[in-house]
Amino acid sequence: MQFLILLCGGVLLLSTALPAQQRSLLRVLGANQLQVSTVGDMEYRELIGNVRMQQDNVFIDCDRAVQNITQNSVELRGNVIIRQDTLELRTERGFYNGDTRIASSRSGVYLHDGHVILTAKVGTYATNTKVADFLNDVTIDDTAATITARRMRYIRDSALIIAHDSVRIRFKDENVVILSDSVRHYPDLQRSEFYRHPLLWQIDTAYVHYDDELMEIDSLDLDTLYIAADFMLALRDSSNTFRTEGNVRLVREDLSARSASALFLRSDSVIHLQGDPVLWHGENQITGDSITAFLADNKLRQLDVIGDAFSISRSKPAEQDTLYPPDRFDQTSGKRIRMSFADGEPERIRVEETATSLYYLYDEGALNGVRRESSDLILIDFEGGKVSTIRSIRGVEGTYFPEKYVTGVESTYNLNGFAWRDDRPTMLPIP
Repeated sequence: MQFLILLCGGVLLLSTALPAQQRSLLRVLGANQLQVSTVGDMEYRELIGNVRMQQDNVFIDCDRAVQNITQNSVELRGNVIIRQDTLELRTERGFYNGDTRIASSRSGVYLHDGHVILTAKVGTYATNTKVADFLNDVTIDDTAATITARRMRYIRDSALIIAHDSVRIRFKDENVVILSDSVRHYPDLQRSEFYRHPLLWQIDTAYVHYDDELMEIDSLDLDTLYIAADFMLALRDSSNTFRTEGNVRLVREDLSARSASALFLRSDSVIHLQGDPVLWHGENQITGDSITAFLADNKLRQLDVIGDAFSISRSKPAEQDTLYPPDRFDQTSGKRIRMSFADGEPERIRVEETATSLYYLYDEGALNGVRRESSDLILIDFEGGKVSTIRSIRGVEGTYFPEKYVTGVESTYNLNGFAWRDDRPTMLPIP
């Protein structure tokens, strides 16, 4: 038997025979039309027009609903809105289970929770645990970042976003893009943890070309920092740092590096490398126990290499030469090497404690042997990117080896700890 009830306003309260203390029931607050039916042992209500329902602190609005009174659930259609305190979930078609307190939809979901906006094709929201799970073309937006992924979970109580599978996050105010397999993002703590080989690109406007005649910007050159690792932590609080661990690769203009871990202090423009670090700048390769790079105006200003510091560059007769004599490397080593730069070019190298240098010599382009010196301190000055003077200070010992003793056996003159590497990382383009 079926009954048709027209609601003319006010609140309609309906219930089942089960005791309220055992079961929190979905209540109908209002609708334009209500039709009741029984199918087998199931009792249904079909609500049409301006449907309003409630379960405790959960409120539901839609155009049409079919409520299964027996199972305490409801199918929702047309302009569906589910509210719980500050959260609002919208969809065109959805389902709500009053016993599990889970809302779900496969028809596109929009969730707004204060400063967080989330959209997806498929989603569920558990109103009791306040946990949302979303699938397929998921995007979440907060005040600091936009995240896209195939799967995402939003835990309201801890303000935690967990994303998996093809994760892409963009920090809005710093022009930073990170790709990762998974991320744990804490918007309130300004903390993001990236797992399984994350890739980072930070794009800065380095140079602006101005057209004086047109009095407008002619073109922009972009300076991009690229970092890849096994794990990455981004802290956007007062420390403003990126910390990376495991097979770290870093590329920025003509600077590249590898290490087991790296710390990038963004506010201070400092990069600190540890764990078998190696850094390439131009044609130089630098290694040590730790390497710290200081940047200013997006250019390298200073390198500080501590512990078994070693600098290597391929030797050639003149700066403009494009061919290198085989197996000839200019080298410096010491307990500490400090290098300063001006406009991206080397200005001075300071080698401290058990300082040793090895430089190949040339006479008007012809090979002319090699010189090795050791002292307490070595200072190497540059002009126009070329070595101008080399000074050894205190406890100086030096030896010159004529060319006839060098040709063909160059590797025997290498300093202890020499290791030339060909695994310089390169930057991948942003997908």
